[in-house]
Amino acid sequence: MKEEKIVMDEGYDSTEDSVEFETTSRTEYISSAYYAIAAVSELDTELMPDEDRKRKRNILRKSLRIIDNIISELDAELFDEFDEEE
Repeated sequence: MKEEKIVMDEGYDSTEDSVEFETTSRTEYISSAYYAIAAVSELDTELMPDEDRKRKRNILRKSLRIIDNIISELDAELFDEFDEEE
């Protein structure tokens, strides 16, 4: 069988179609969430307006949710593989 050669148009610039994206690792997500918790955990809510208290609660809630989600993914990944081996 004869091989077909595909010749690209010389005027074609492959960098025009390339897409760059950055991936964020699980460790970076957990670290960011941890730093967010550390940044707001010592703030005294008694001196804050209600809006800022809500912000602090939201940051804590969202950060804990991120950590919980990542840990759940890791747990499922690690222990599902372990269960399949048995």
